[in-house]
Amino acid sequence: MKKTVLILAIAIGTFFTSCDTAKSTADATAKLPESTMSVADMQSSLGDEDVQNKIKEQLVSNESLQGKALDFLKKNPETKTQAMDLLKANPDAKSKVMEAVLANPELTSKVMNWISSNPKILKQAMSLIGM
Repeated sequence: MKKTVLILAIAIGTFFTSCDTAKSTADATAKLPESTMSVADMQSSLGDEDVQNKIKEQLVSNESLQGKALDFLKKNPETKTQAMDLLKANPDAKSKVMEAVLANPELTSKVMNWISSNPKILKQAMSLIGM
């Protein structure tokens, strides 16, 4: 009887330990970062024209990235006037505003430099294009 209880206790203990280990392994895997690229690698990949074009596409189509970029342009003293003029001309169509921004080399340069120098935004942009 004592041997049966001992064997049962060991079996139950082993079962719960293995379940707990599997759960903690799953939790650790779930917490892995989405991208293994460093910020420096992401910044250097912005030199690739294909990567730039994909980010520009996301600036037009992704409302979150688009909104943050337009907020940057509105707050930047160097681009505020141009950004406000574009927003007044297209108050209900932010994607049209972003298309106009990207048609302007000066504004495009400012936005791409802002993305490159802001790690949080850079990570967002890179994840949107699958990098």
